[in-house]
Amino acid sequence: MHVDPALLAFARDPCAIAGVQGRIHAAKARWQRRVEVAPVLADCAAWDRGGVFDACTHLHALMAGKGALAFARSWLADMALACRDAPLAQLPFRHSQGNGVGAIQLHRAGRVTLSLIGVDAKSAAPPRTISFTDCERHEAMLAGMGQATILGYRDEAPPSQAPLALAPGARFSGDIDRSRAIVSVEAPLVFLRVAREPGHPELTREVEISTGRVLHRASACPSESRVELAAALLGAMGREDAAQALAAYACGQAGEGARWQALRHALALDTAAGFAALCGIADCCSDVLSREAARLRESLCTTYPQLTNMREDLCLAS
Repeated sequence: MHVDPALLAFARDPCAIAGVQGRIHAAKARWQRRVEVAPVLADCAAWDRGGVFDACTHLHALMAGKGALAFARSWLADMALACRDAPLAQLPFRHSQGNGVGAIQLHRAGRVTLSLIGVDAKSAAPPRTISFTDCERHEAMLAGMGQATILGYRDEAPPSQAPLALAPGARFSGDIDRSRAIVSVEAPLVFLRVAREPGHPELTREVEISTGRVLHRASACPSESRVELAAALLGAMGREDAAQALAAYACGQAGEGARWQALRHALALDTAAGFAALCGIADCCSDVLSREAARLRESLCTTYPQLTNMREDLCLAS
């Protein structure tokens, strides 16, 4: 592979790298100080501190469409000029791209993020499932054209559905029981999104639209995700000595997803310890996992009748 000598020289020169990064960071700071930008960023901080979204007047007006396109254009213009002057610099903004969706985070204030989202054109494909995430979010369409469906979810019933035409000026607000699915994109979409994550988010649920059945749950909390990964690793390693700790965690007060994964791996590593934890959860009516634990216990006892005797022994011991 040929590498231009100028690039090699640049890569070996820390002072040159610091210089171009300094120019791009200075451009970012200038954008943040713009008269139309600074109040919005201040409102992001206020919302993060627990303020009411409607009371964050500049941010609320922006997401209502007032000046949203100019706001995005000012960022793009400032960053384009900075990149022209420092083409080898890395933009100081988190970004991602995948499955036809790109995102770049313009600003973060604690639990609040302000991002630009782009969606590539695609043919009509009515979704079979939809995810509901514990995150308050507001979106303002800036460009493009397409169709979406707004879905509301309550009490494991099939989600309610309402059409949403995607065009400049369209708006959407979502939370743990309200989401939207993009059905088709005739022209690539661009929208501005502001979102606030709760301090202790509830589980993200993937729901089958036709039935309302929950197909998958996942923790939105990083610490609980780490527990799930640790439980999976201990299970894959066959660490029987960890079964009691996993069973105890499953019976604790952590998030549902992490507890359920710990319970599954406890059952696999040590049937007696895992089954005792399962029965304890199933018999505790106040436990949010009680119903699902009872279903799993019934299924296991049907498949493995010997567990029925173990269940009776547990009941006598209690």
